Amino acid sequence: MVFGTGVSLRHPHKIRLGDNVVVDDHCVLDAKGQSNEGITVGSGVFIGRNSILSCKNGDIILGDGANIGFNCEVFSGAKVEIGARVMLAAYTYVIGGGHAYDRIDVSPLEQARTAVGVTIGEGAWLGAGVKVLDGTSVGARSIVGAGAVVTRDIPANSIAAGIPAEVIRSRS
Repeated sequence: MVFGTGVSLRHPHKIRLGDNVVVDDHCVLDAKGQSNEGITVGSGVFIGRNSILSCKNGDIILGDGANIGFNCEVFSGAKVEIGARVMLAAYTYVIGGGHAYDRIDVSPLEQARTAVGVTIGEGAWLGAGVKVLDGTSVGARSIVGAGAVVTRDIPANSIAAGIPAEVIRSRS
């Protein structure tokens, strides 16, 4: 276990870390919530500097050997599961929640929170600046190109790119 400088662990009683985990400088792991399990980090995981793992009554699970690049954010209002040996390049956001917006008389901030969750399959690679939105999944061994926005499921063994992300070819 290696912690860089300025690391913050919020609600540490709900944070579980495997063996050989590196949490680089200025990261925040926040397992906030009343009924959630919190944050589970597998063995051999690297979390790059300035990254944030943030629960709002949801759970975050990082599989063994996952690599979270610098300046990434993983947010969970439900359950966000990132599989073994997944690579998230710098500035990637995995957003497992949102806000209702059906009423126009009040801002979305004042409306109910919504959360379905996100799953990223084993061995996937998300390029720099990818955004993965709530209620979606990225299949095992898939690659999502830099800057893409995932608004619907990406099947296993696919290469996807664009806004919104579209499958451009299969890896099989």
